[in-house]
Amino acid sequence: MKPLFMWAGGKNKLISIYEKRNLLPETFNTYIEPFMGAGAMFIWAYEKNPNAQFYLNDSNPYIMGIYNAVKNDFDEFCRVVFDHEKKYLSLYPPKQQLTDSSSGKKIWVDHPVGCANKELEKRYKVGSNVNWTDLWNENPIYHVRRSYYFMTRHKYQNTQDDRLSTYNSAVLYFLMKTGFNGVWQTYKEKIPGTKKNRDTGLFHTPCGLMRHKDTIFASKGKRDGRGDLKDWHNALQNATLLNLDFTGTLPYAKQGSFVFMDPPYRGCFTQYGVDFDDKLQQSVVDYLNKATEADAYAIMSNRDVGDDFFKKRQGTNIIETFDVTYTVGRRKKEDDGTYSAKKATEILMIGKKQLTFR
Repeated sequence: MKPLFMWAGGKNKLISIYEKRNLLPETFNTYIEPFMGAGAMFIWAYEKNPNAQFYLNDSNPYIMGIYNAVKNDFDEFCRVVFDHEKKYLSLYPPKQQLTDSSSGKKIWVDHPVGCANKELEKRYKVGSNVNWTDLWNENPIYHVRRSYYFMTRHKYQNTQDDRLSTYNSAVLYFLMKTGFNGVWQTYKEKIPGTKKNRDTGLFHTPCGLMRHKDTIFASKGKRDGRGDLKDWHNALQNATLLNLDFTGTLPYAKQGSFVFMDPPYRGCFTQYGVDFDDKLQQSVVDYLNKATEADAYAIMSNRDVGDDFFKKRQGTNIIETFDVTYTVGRRKKEDDGTYSAKKATEILMIGKKQLTFR
């Protein structure tokens, strides 16, 4: 199994390092993930013990809507997803790959039809946003992947239907798979009569590179994405899917439980539509301590920004550090204008009970 989508801060690459350092439990009968995201650690836990009871939670209702649709309405979810894939793949991408005549190297250049038409888009601008639905309907010559993505996103944001329905969850999944590099940005609308904005919580990430060839959804080596989705459908059958504040999952933590917490990181641009300040970071540490006191094996990942925030709150817990390179999300801009992957230090805080002597 692979995560269903890219997610900034996902644990895909770090899990093998956790295993090498013997930081993950050998046995557990319950797995709790208060910050689900793309679920890389859930995959590890499911493959370790598929018969465990799983409690999977995220405060983002739309992410959990995708998991619910895959679990409970698989065929309809696939129908919508692959209908979008078929339409999208039939359209021209923004760039095409050519061979440079002088160097012989492969280079990406603007596609003569699929590239961004900024002048046309400007004509449909209303305030700071483009009315992509009108642009699409009135300009068939600009039916390309870029306009299809933004038109679909525009319709999703403006629908009066239930955004947690199977149909809209599948639309969101399509957008996340074709959007920019695993980033979750949200749409902010003007509050009438003021200069302030209100965060709607709705997906507003710009499009990605859109260089897909034969499939959007299949993992490497697979013909299409149906098999990956079916794996998730099967794995989720023994899972309780929740949309709570993360503290609402604490009652499930008990002896024999494995709790993995991967909250929005300190000092991180990608907040997933949540303003996760240091007060909330403290509450995650408090959760870890309470779960540990309940005899659960609890661990929490986060980012070390050099101010000893977590070391000061370590108590009897164990802290492991890891040098990482972020390849998902925004990248560091260099002096020459190029972008490189960001290097950082992550921590893993492992709950350890304080010994008491009578």
